[in-house]
Amino acid sequence: MFLKVEKVRFGVIGLKGIGMTHIEAIKKCESAELLAVCDIVEELAKSIGEKYGVKWFTDYRELITLKDLDAVCVCTPHFLHHPMTLDALNASKHVLVEKPMAITVREADEMIEEAKARGLKLGVAFTYRTNPALKSVKSMVEREELGKLLRATLEVANYRTQLYYEDSPWRKNWKTSGAGVLINQTIHHLDVMCWLLGKPKRVAGFIDTKLHNIEVEDLASAALVFKNNCHATVQVSLVDNPQFDRMVVSGTKGKVILDFGSQLRIGISEPDVETHIRTSKEPWSRPKASWREVNVEGRGGHSEIIRDFTEAVKYGKKPLASGEDGIWSLEIVNAIVLSNFTGKIVDIPVDREDYDRLMDKLKSGLKLL
Repeated sequence: MFLKVEKVRFGVIGLKGIGMTHIEAIKKCESAELLAVCDIVEELAKSIGEKYGVKWFTDYRELITLKDLDAVCVCTPHFLHHPMTLDALNASKHVLVEKPMAITVREADEMIEEAKARGLKLGVAFTYRTNPALKSVKSMVEREELGKLLRATLEVANYRTQLYYEDSPWRKNWKTSGAGVLINQTIHHLDVMCWLLGKPKRVAGFIDTKLHNIEVEDLASAALVFKNNCHATVQVSLVDNPQFDRMVVSGTKGKVILDFGSQLRIGISEPDVETHIRTSKEPWSRPKASWREVNVEGRGGHSEIIRDFTEAVKYGKKPLASGEDGIWSLEIVNAIVLSNFTGKIVDIPVDREDYDRLMDKLKSGLKLL
């Protein structure tokens, strides 16, 4: 299904925080038009609607009935992504949903299936995919400049205060957030990991709540194996200061160190390690190694996500991060949580029934960190 229109007409649901970023991105996009906004806080919905001269609502179910509306951006707390997306799809609207696309993989399955059945576009706002530096790494991987991928490490050392959670209490709980640092912050980085390495296969994970008064985790560690047999380790937290994000991707021909900003450090092995290991005549020799620093201008962001999604809607293209793409980082999050509470390695796809049973216990407080 595609639209023969000059501009894709959007409605934005959820106006606190990231919803305003979507609005600004829509306003900057020549192929997009803001048609309506919605928030349960009437004063906020009214003020934003009047500011931009568009229709405003306090009930999203009224917004999605607009006949001239083409697509909606779902920018609400995590637990609302699934029902709101399904309702919008049922109303024949294309949907761009904020990360994470859902709380559980079963919910994500249902969203993907509904979009497919109705011939509608379902995109996930994974903005890191628009980062020029990360796109250059993606190209390196596709051109096999790093050779056969062997391993990767991801470290997300972030920080949040208790007030961060008190200001938006839904972030504190399993029922409304679905997890902590893994699903709220690290989901972006895990999406990049899947984008570069492919689909995950097995996961062993540990989570903990160290310093915050919350139900969900503020620290997590995991070991993963991907379907291409690349190994990966993940360590993430919201109790680190100074802060930094870093990912290393290593292959037989070299490695790249990225900071999720504009800096890349690229290392090249000559010859590649696979050849050298097999042919070297010296027991302690190493192949020649060289490093170079690369600065890639630009940061990407929601403007590029909106532009890409409008093209997907207008021309029937696949979104930069489709629902089928977005589910894999959620598979990892669910697998880490399930592994922590079962003490077992978890195969991906995650067993939907096992995870739903665990979530029922977490939501009811029968299981605690």
